[in-house]
Amino acid sequence: MLACLTVVERPEEILAITFTTKAAGEILERVTSALSLAAAGVEPVQAHEKPLYQLGRLVLERDRLLGWNLILNPSRLRIMTFDAFCAYLAGKTPIMSGLGGGKTVEDPALIYRSAILDTLGSVNSDDIPEELREALEAVLTFARNRFELLVPMFSALLSKRDQWAGEIMTLDIPGMELAIAEMVAKHAAEAITVLGGSPLTQAMDILQHASGVYDGFAWAAQRPALAINQTSLDYLRGFAGFALTSENTLRKSVNVKNGFPAGEPLTKDMNALLKGLKDDPKVELYSEALVTLKTLPDLQYPQGSAAMCQHFTVILRYLLANLTLTFDGTATIDFQEVAQRAIQSLGFGDEVGDALLDEDRINHLMVDEFQDTSPSQFELLQRLVAHWEDDDSRSVFFCGDGFQSIYLFRAATVELFINMVMSKVFGPKSLEIHRLTVNFRSAPGVVEWNNRAYGKVFAKSDFPFVPSIPFRTVDGGVHIRPITTGPIGEAQEVVNIIKEALAKNPEQTIAILVRGRSHLKHILPALKEAGIPTAGQNIDPIAESAPVSEVIALIRALWHAADRTSWLAMLRSAFVGLSWDDCRIIAQGGKVIRGVLNDDQLIATLSPDGQVRVERLNKVMERIERSARGTELVWAAKAAWVALGGPATVDSVEMADVETVFRVLAQHTSNGALQDPQAFFRALDNLYASPKAGVVQVMTIHNAKGLEYDSVILPGLNRTGATDDTPLFYWRNLAGTFALAPNVGDQDESSPESRLFKFIGRQVKKDILDEVSRLAYVGTTRAKCDCYLLAAVDKFDEDKPIRVASGSLLSCLWPELEEDFYEAEPGVPITADVSVEVPSKARLSASFTVELPRGIFIPAASNDQIPTENELADELREEEGNDYRAKTIGVVYHRVVELISKEGIEAWSIERLQTKKQAIAALLRREGYPAAEVPAGVARIHHLVERTISSTHGRWILKKRESGGQEVQVSSYRNSRWVHRYLDRPFVDDGVYWIIDWKTPDCPEGMPVEQFLSREVNRYAPKMREYKQAVQDAGVTLPVKLALFLPAVDRLVEVA
Repeated sequence: MLACLTVVERPEEILAITFTTKAAGEILERVTSALSLAAAGVEPVQAHEKPLYQLGRLVLERDRLLGWNLILNPSRLRIMTFDAFCAYLAGKTPIMSGLGGGKTVEDPALIYRSAILDTLGSVNSDDIPEELREALEAVLTFARNRFELLVPMFSALLSKRDQWAGEIMTLDIPGMELAIAEMVAKHAAEAITVLGGSPLTQAMDILQHASGVYDGFAWAAQRPALAINQTSLDYLRGFAGFALTSENTLRKSVNVKNGFPAGEPLTKDMNALLKGLKDDPKVELYSEALVTLKTLPDLQYPQGSAAMCQHFTVILRYLLANLTLTFDGTATIDFQEVAQRAIQSLGFGDEVGDALLDEDRINHLMVDEFQDTSPSQFELLQRLVAHWEDDDSRSVFFCGDGFQSIYLFRAATVELFINMVMSKVFGPKSLEIHRLTVNFRSAPGVVEWNNRAYGKVFAKSDFPFVPSIPFRTVDGGVHIRPITTGPIGEAQEVVNIIKEALAKNPEQTIAILVRGRSHLKHILPALKEAGIPTAGQNIDPIAESAPVSEVIALIRALWHAADRTSWLAMLRSAFVGLSWDDCRIIAQGGKVIRGVLNDDQLIATLSPDGQVRVERLNKVMERIERSARGTELVWAAKAAWVALGGPATVDSVEMADVETVFRVLAQHTSNGALQDPQAFFRALDNLYASPKAGVVQVMTIHNAKGLEYDSVILPGLNRTGATDDTPLFYWRNLAGTFALAPNVGDQDESSPESRLFKFIGRQVKKDILDEVSRLAYVGTTRAKCDCYLLAAVDKFDEDKPIRVASGSLLSCLWPELEEDFYEAEPGVPITADVSVEVPSKARLSASFTVELPRGIFIPAASNDQIPTENELADELREEEGNDYRAKTIGVVYHRVVELISKEGIEAWSIERLQTKKQAIAALLRREGYPAAEVPAGVARIHHLVERTISSTHGRWILKKRESGGQEVQVSSYRNSRWVHRYLDRPFVDDGVYWIIDWKTPDCPEGMPVEQFLSREVNRYAPKMREYKQAVQDAGVTLPVKLALFLPAVDRLVEVA
């Protein structure tokens, strides 16, 4: 960048792009430091620092000449992330980009969900295009009408839409068929070449003879020439299925189960042949070739896959449109949309680049970590330089390492970088390639091990691995530690390594790098037990830290008076501090906790310490409830936490985390109320606790990229990463063609559609495995002096080989580590005394007081009303009989009358009910009601609800009352366990507490109505009496009456 600054007219002509705000900040700091050093006028003594100093002097001279004043105005240096540049570009050209003033959200999951439900729910609309209806019905049938299965699948697709959106809109099935056939032919040819000259051809001859005596070998009767055609492929798949075991290893022998009876000549011939293969040096190649043939799809694109592709194309087209509408309707946007609109703003064809104003023109483009660019980012960069000339004064400068591309989950495509380097061209610009081979970081022992290991790991890579030359001359190396005592022993070995390292050099830097946060489950407690302080980088979810979880419990308790779990968690918090015994007493009876705390008689049964603590809590809560701002959740929660002494229970780092929670809460409240609890708690799930000071850094390998430490410890090498759910479809670029393989559901494993889906899926998974190798490379190259490789393995010896988990870091490094692992002495775990005593919880003293500034609580008129009924939706409940259709009708009917109850019967009429048929159909589909029977189900529910709102009994039950509810949960503690009951429709009328249960069955044909009613009462009376006991246990003192309402016969029947 300094060199470019010596020739430009304006600093803004230079654009430097990286991926993280931290990296952008580091680049800016280096540039400004170089300028400050040059401004000081003291030339460095070190020879390698002098060129930087001289460049700084030249930049300052041009700075003075053109009046930039960069030292005071560093913001003129365009050093930014891809996301920041896209937002800048789209914002500068709002008309071309279509980007208005929407807020960019980091977690768009709820926006995706809304767009998905709008799209899937439209299946119930009468006016949608027929192509969309057919597509939705096909996909809903695939998902068994369960929206909850489809929502996460479509959400995952939307999060990666930049990879498929442009391609899928112009899907070329003939082109896909040709690309897939070429890949199948390539794999088949390679496998046939291996098998053609092998002894396995003799096995084919034996099978051909055996086909005459065993029907299971009928496929082998006609042995075609080994060629690239469908007949040959079908034969070879059958042969591979015979020759391989279920574990895809070469069969060692045959018997009668395989179609070869004992003593037969053919059996002897086949067993002799298979036995001879054991010593064949090419046996592994034979197995690999057979596995390839066994898993190849057909040369023709399957009809079922083609039909499903068309359905997905239609649905995704409408889904993307609905997503745009959702963005506009919520005035929000995600980073992907910003990037796409930034690309759009640059125009197409001859328009490319015209969108940039003169002051935005870029003449020098720099990109750091280029290997991590995604296809959309690559396209953006190409459009920026599209109208440049190869021999003009403008330049590009890219820095990258193909072996450090580890962001596949965010669409990083290393092939783009590799192809660019191999072709030495980017857009109109020819590139000069400079390979850096000197390693200035690591000790010779570490460099030599990495050279040897990754020369083997990347031996088959399209991009050649170039060994590094060590610059430093310090001691160090790579140390192998197989652990045979499981993850706990591995954790203790980590402690042992750190203690030994610190004993040698207490000032050294140490880092523990893991593939996933779950791999630290045993390590972090072991370090804490050993008294070794750690600093975690994005390791501990903020909601899981004790102080934050206590604040969240307080927020939940204030938000929902009946959230007993949160109230009890808050009572146990450090700032309230009740004992378990006192909490158990308060929890008994299943009553609302806030009300129990005001029960003087019950509180008197607590311990003396507990009584003091409850009194202190009540005083704070009463002051908040009397305050004019008491209904503002953020203010009330923070005021309660401060007044109860919360700040005294946290350190400065934890205080920052608590402040973060209150800040996020404020972002999700409006007029004092929490608008979307789900969004608030999702936002917390995506935050991590602030790192504390520690002698050992703990982080994932992804977060360690670009960093270095004296000692690096890599535990959990034999553990795998998280597995993704099966997607709706796999896609991949095959020789420049977008190939799509849809998931067609419950197809036979050997069907053409299933084979294609799995084949493309394996190509995708191969990309993931390739990245695991690069992840290992990034991990081991962080070490300056020593690198420790730990893997928990089963006990092993010569007769029992080490089991290496497929897809683990160990499996990637196994070509280098296998010999070392067998020769290394297994790590000896530290013996540690493990206390079985549950530690007491740290808490403030009962007499702790907080001096608050005057006016923090504003007195207001007392409002003693506490809600005693809490409506809970979508709970599991007992339904009518064992007929699934009847149960579903009951569930949906309950939801409709719940809505009527909430709004009041006065707001409902037969005409309004008519408008709800589509909504009722949607509810039936979501409950898994058979698609063909949905219209009949809608008619049935409409009939029941119509009778309900037309009935004198129904209108009396649904009449809006101050003390009424619908689907109310009542909890009680019985027989040493909690029992939860859900009341359909409880309310108080004329001094009587009524509990009404809705029942939707018809009176069977030929059965007298009175007999039917008697049957229903006898059936449900025991359960209704449990309801009565539950509400009485919860504190209801009014007379309680029970009744069933059966809308099918319009009868209200009391239950004694």
